Amino acid sequence: MEVESIIEKKLPENIRGLAKLAYNYWWSWDHKATKMWMYIDEEHWREYKNPVKLLLDVDKERLKELAKDEFFLDLYELVMSNFERYMNEKNTWFSINYPKWDKPIVYLCMEYGIGKSLPIYSGGLGILAGDHIKTASDLGLPLIAVGLLYKHGYFKQKIDENGRQIEEFPSYDPKEMPIKQILKENGEPLLISVPIEDREVYARVFEVNVGRIKLYLLDTDVEQNEDDDRRICDYLYNAELDKRIKQEILLGIGGMRLLKALKIEPGVIHLNEGHPAFANFERIVWYMEEGLSFEEALEVVRGTSVFTTHTPVPAGHDVFPVWFVEEKLRKFFEGLLKEKFLALGKVEEKDPNFNMSLLAIKTSNFINGVSKLHAEVTKKMWLNLWKGVPIDEIPIEGITNGIHTPTWVHEKLARLYDRYMGKVWREHVNLEGIWYAIERIPDKELWEAHLKAKRELIELIKRKIRERNARLGIKEPVPEIDENALIIGFARRFATYKRATLILSDLERLRKIMNNPEMPVYLIFAGKAHPRDEAGKEFLKKVYEVSQMPEFKGKIIIIENYDMGSARLMVAGVDVWLNNPRRPLEASGTSGMKAGLNGVLNLSIYDGWWVEGYNGRNGWVIGEETTEPETEEDDIRDAQSLYDILENEVIPLYYENKEAWISMMKESIKSIAPRFSTHRMVKEYMTKFYTKAMEHGIWLVRDNFRWAREIAAWKKKVLENWGNVSIEKIITEDAKAMEVVINLGNLSPEDVKVELYYGVKVRDYIIEKPHIVELKRPESLGNGEYRYRYEGNALRNIINPCWHYAVRVYPYHPKLPYRFLMGGIIKWRGLLE
Repeated sequence: MEVESIIEKKLPENIRGLAKLAYNYWWSWDHKATKMWMYIDEEHWREYKNPVKLLLDVDKERLKELAKDEFFLDLYELVMSNFERYMNEKNTWFSINYPKWDKPIVYLCMEYGIGKSLPIYSGGLGILAGDHIKTASDLGLPLIAVGLLYKHGYFKQKIDENGRQIEEFPSYDPKEMPIKQILKENGEPLLISVPIEDREVYARVFEVNVGRIKLYLLDTDVEQNEDDDRRICDYLYNAELDKRIKQEILLGIGGMRLLKALKIEPGVIHLNEGHPAFANFERIVWYMEEGLSFEEALEVVRGTSVFTTHTPVPAGHDVFPVWFVEEKLRKFFEGLLKEKFLALGKVEEKDPNFNMSLLAIKTSNFINGVSKLHAEVTKKMWLNLWKGVPIDEIPIEGITNGIHTPTWVHEKLARLYDRYMGKVWREHVNLEGIWYAIERIPDKELWEAHLKAKRELIELIKRKIRERNARLGIKEPVPEIDENALIIGFARRFATYKRATLILSDLERLRKIMNNPEMPVYLIFAGKAHPRDEAGKEFLKKVYEVSQMPEFKGKIIIIENYDMGSARLMVAGVDVWLNNPRRPLEASGTSGMKAGLNGVLNLSIYDGWWVEGYNGRNGWVIGEETTEPETEEDDIRDAQSLYDILENEVIPLYYENKEAWISMMKESIKSIAPRFSTHRMVKEYMTKFYTKAMEHGIWLVRDNFRWAREIAAWKKKVLENWGNVSIEKIITEDAKAMEVVINLGNLSPEDVKVELYYGVKVRDYIIEKPHIVELKRPESLGNGEYRYRYEGNALRNIINPCWHYAVRVYPYHPKLPYRFLMGGIIKWRGLLE
């Protein structure tokens, strides 16, 4: 019998709707729903945050009590009414703005942070993916998400008496989770077949309801598989190269085969990071089976694929030996020209490595970094793919991350926002004008709401310390934390570049800062180091050792096992959110956005999202307000800046001018909440990428793939003839006219754009804010030569010795969404050569 049926039979009839609600994560971002679950059994809820397990474990007598409890029944009716109204809403933002859209957007990611009860996330990437699909639900997007179900999740963190991280990998029973296995009509499990090495590996499928969105999770732990294959999904980010690539084959190729099994035809594919990029291998084969050549199929795939990269360093991208990829996909490549597929993951023909991010780039027309700064970093990282193309014209955009506001706003603050802004903010989070109403909130009420969040965090800290002390047999009192004292929070992955120990650089200075009896300071740390990151573990151990020194005991505190539950309390319950990575290694960062939404002030390096978020009135910048990359040598300077800001600005302001502090809290909320919401982010994906990819895909497949064939043929012609293209000469008649003679060989003027490119040169080959003028109406000179003549105001500038110019020619097709999608195929001549 299905678990839901067991729960339904157990529940009294008048509260039987709990069974349905338990299987939809909508409750995870509705404060009244979470309050309802907590009312059933507060201790159980605090431990698991899992309504399915709660309803399985709760005593029948307690359920009978609830069925007669007037307070609970009122709350139940309200929650169920809100849930039904949400699920049945027809006039969503999407349906109003895109009424003719008829195919789903398919979103693939290695991890998802939906809630504590679905432990298939490790950090920022997963939380972002979870927030993305929650917002897709709120806006009504026809989005389908695909991921993997990990038997042991990431890991649970414990810290021993010496400060060493201990990883525990509990086994999670899918039957006790808010997920359902998909069955075929005959009642048998739906299995997806995926080719790995020389065999078929089978995966069962689970469905997760996230509001209106379906998230499908694949898992190979089925009896049809060999023992080793059954363990493919045991751990998230398995460090074994063999397991890692199998997970990525399962996610990508398996994800696409799942769509086939469910008869879902995707309109757009969104690859969130490079892990699922094998999906585009499978899609190429789909279109080849319809009669297209490899190159023609690739055009359809590219035209409908979006790729988001989150990693600002080359070492963060998955790279496998080419022979290894070839071996793992041996069965997949049967009957195919595998060299063409493998070339998509290689920088050049003889490259021995296969890069998953490069595969995603080469099979996607729509590419973005996760902040404006990260987009620039990404362009520089992949500069070799666009040799000769000015960096500002490389087709990689910046779509800055955001957060799902209902998930991360504290309940007390949400009520305040309702009262003084009206509930309209819940539906229109990204409208900046709405948030100016924050100024209406009386200082006293805002501060009281913040104190409520601080009290909840302090209770969590005490509870965590008591549990750890009991486990380790430590006999010492739990420290008292003054809710009126300044609390600084540092919570994130313990990777070395995030520099958790920066604030510990000068312990004597820190001692004076934290132990001033008139202005005490607490420092709360939380976060996990990757099991294989020994350097990160050493940073954690260092923080622990300092926290045990007499002068810091009870003042520096580490929270074990940082997860979504503790994160929600931390981002609202501290006063200052500390973030000090080594620039530009923080691609975006979202924890500071969550803190800002709750009126917590950011104290951060000028990196990632803070470059866009900081306005001089909503927090502080550590170090210089520049985007120049930092090295290890900058650590000392940044530490000194951090101490200076704490001593001279943060601490005095908090204790001596509460009115000014609260004013900054309001500025933080109104400047960060709308601009860094996933409502803004997802709408941006819609307008910049999803809509264009859908339209491009429709155009490519029209008339039996006529345009896919034409684009592929056009690219082939360009590549075969580009070697013969040359800019023969440039003749200028002072400021009156310019003549350019170009040999196009077998290409025609319709195949290219010819442009005058000029401006003030700031350094070798670089013109800042260039002016670009297209040269038109060419005159044929015969033998493939064409003369372009230009007469215009630009000539007055280019004869100025301070200005520099060049002429360039590059392939151009009016139907391609961006210039330079063919990479660095461009010819230059002039003073920029």
